[in-house]
Amino acid sequence: MGRRTRDAEAELNLPPGFRFHPTDEELVVHYLCRKAACQRLPVPIIAEVDLYKYDPWELPEKALFGQREWYFFTPRDRKYPNGSRPNRAAGSGYWKATGADKPVSPPGSGRPLAIKKALVFYHGKAPRGLKTDWIMHEYRLADTNRSPNRKGSLRLDDWVLCRLYNKKNSWEKKMQAKEEAAMETSEINEDARSDSLRTPESDIEHAGFPEVDDLVRQGCHPFHTLEKLKEESDWFVDLNLEELQNPFAGIASLPVVDVVNQECCFFPSM
Repeated sequence: MGRRTRDAEAELNLPPGFRFHPTDEELVVHYLCRKAACQRLPVPIIAEVDLYKYDPWELPEKALFGQREWYFFTPRDRKYPNGSRPNRAAGSGYWKATGADKPVSPPGSGRPLAIKKALVFYHGKAPRGLKTDWIMHEYRLADTNRSPNRKGSLRLDDWVLCRLYNKKNSWEKKMQAKEEAAMETSEINEDARSDSLRTPESDIEHAGFPEVDDLVRQGCHPFHTLEKLKEESDWFVDLNLEELQNPFAGIASLPVVDVVNQECCFFPSM
C-alpha cells in the first residue's frame, strides 16, 4: 500500500488546520447535485474513482484528501442489463447493504434530494464472505430516471457520492505502525553502515600482541627479555668478514696424517 499520488491540500493551498467534515445535506446540495449538473464544486477535493474495481483498503491512497474518512465520486453499474439492482461486486469481495435507507433533504424542505445507504464490505464470494470493518455511505440522487436507455449499457448512475471509513481505524494504525517500522529499519541500516566504516575504539584499546602477552603470563618482563636476546646476538657483530669468507684459514698449519705411510705431512700455507 503506497502513498497517494496527489495531495489536494498542497495543490489547493488549503489553510493549516483545514478539515473536511461535511454533513449529509452539504454533501448532497453542494457536491453531488453540482457534480450531476456538471457545475463547479466549492472545492475540488473529491476524487473520481470507480470504487468497484478495488478493495476498500486500496482506496485511501487514491483519495485527494482525508486521514480517517475518504470521499469519492463513482459510477454505478447494473447487475443485470434490464434490471435496476446495482452490481455490488468489488475487488476481492462485495459490498452488502445494512440498515434502512435514509432520505436526505435540504434545510427547510420536506422533499428528499438524495438517498443515503450504508454498506459493509465482505471479503470473499457471496454469501459466505468474511465481514470486515470497512464501511461505505453511498449518496444517490432521488429523482433520477434509471430505466435502461441504451441497448447493452449497464450504467445505472453516472455519479454517486461515497464516504469510506474503517470503523476501528485499523487502517490508520496499520499505516502508522508501517511508517514507524520503516523509520526504525532505516536507522538500523544507517548505524550498520557507519559501523562498517570505522574501527571501534574498544578494539583499538584492547588490540594486543600475542607474543608479548605470552611472555607476561610466563612471568618474564617483555623488555628484559628483549635485552637478553640482544646480548645473545651481539657475538655476531664481532665476527670478521674475512674469517667468514675463508673458513679453512685457521687450520692451514694443522698436521695431516698419511694413513698409508703413517707419516705426518704439512701443507704449506696458501
